[in-house]
Amino acid sequence: MYDLIIENATLIDGFGNPAQHGSLAVKNGRISALGGDLGTARERIDAQGWVLSPSIVGLHPHFDAQLI
Repeated sequence: MYDLIIENATLIDGFGNPAQHGSLAVKNGRISALGGDLGTARERIDAQGWVLSPSIVGLHPHFDAQLI
């Protein structure tokens, strides 16, 4: 059993691969599985219409010069 399953999301892996529709499972604070039917979880989130991009790190400094 997983701690969390986020299902029905558009998954973008951050490596330049095409986006895929599917689910993501989390166990002990880490991504444990990707795919379609992942089984049971303590909590489920329906992400229909949302993009999930777990490997993309967003840079949000409050000083824009840090980006360059």
